[in-house]
Amino acid sequence: MHHLLRTLLLIGFSISVSTAQNYSYKDFKTPTEGASEVVGGYANGCLLGAEKMAMSGPGFQLVHQSRQRHFGHPALVNYLKNVGLEREKRGQLLLVSDMSQPRGGRMHHSAHASHQNGLDVDIWLYEFTPEAFQESYIEGFGVPSVVDKAKGALNHHWREDYFHLFADIASFPEVDRVFINPVIKKELCNIDENADWQYKVRPWFGHDDHLHVRLQCPEGATDCMKQAAIPKVSGCNADLDNWIKDQSDVAINGPKKGSYQKPETPALHPRCQMLFEESI
Repeated sequence: MHHLLRTLLLIGFSISVSTAQNYSYKDFKTPTEGASEVVGGYANGCLLGAEKMAMSGPGFQLVHQSRQRHFGHPALVNYLKNVGLEREKRGQLLLVSDMSQPRGGRMHHSAHASHQNGLDVDIWLYEFTPEAFQESYIEGFGVPSVVDKAKGALNHHWREDYFHLFADIASFPEVDRVFINPVIKKELCNIDENADWQYKVRPWFGHDDHLHVRLQCPEGATDCMKQAAIPKVSGCNADLDNWIKDQSDVAINGPKKGSYQKPETPALHPRCQMLFEESI
C-alpha cells in the first residue's frame, strides 16, 4: 500500500491541479473583513480574514511577490516572524515563497494542491545573508535542486548548514509537518536522527529545492479540518530507502503508463462556497 501511494504521488506530482470549474479564488484581490478563520482542510478549504505578510522584516524576506500568495492566518504570519528572528541570530534570511491567496482556496494553474486554508508555506532551501540578498532575486532567482534523483543522492548544491534551517523551522510546537524530498530526509537522519523535531519532517516527492511547512489547526478553529496525528518517531527507517528507490526508478525509467488517475476535485466547503455566492 505504501509503495502504491509513493508511486501515485511521484507520477502525479507535476500534473496541474487546475480544473474547468467556473470559479477561481485568484479573482479575489483582498481578504474578507472580520475575524481570521481557517475553514476546511489544507487541500480543500479557504481562509477568512487573512493577514498579509510584510514584504520583509528581521530575518525574513518574501520572494515571488508578484504571485500575490503571501496571505495567511495570523498564526502562520506570527510563526514566520518568529522563525525569522532565529534566522537573524544565525546571520541568514528566511526566504518565504508561497503561502495562500487573499481568501485561500485552490490555486488554479498551479502545482499546489494544498496551501488553501492559510496554514501552509513554502520556504526556499537556500541561504543568503541580508547583505548578499539583492532585489532582483525576489522574482528571478532560480533555487537549485540539491538532489540527484536518478542516483538517489545529494548533489553539490547541498550544504550541511541547512540542517540548522530545518531545526529553526521544525522546532516550534505549532508546526505539524515539514515536507521534504526523501533524499534530504535521509541526510537529516544521518546528521542527527535523534533530533526532537525529526519526526515532523516527512518524505515527499518534489521538494528538492524548498521546504513545505504546515501548521496545526489553531486553537478554537472549529471549522479547520485536522490531519491525522503522526507518530513521534524519527522516520529514519527502511521505508525511507523505499521512497528513494521509487524516485530513482521513475527518474531513470519514466512513469509507468496508466498508473496514475487524476483524482476528482472535491466539493467546496459550504462556507467557502458562500464566498462566490456573495460576490455574484
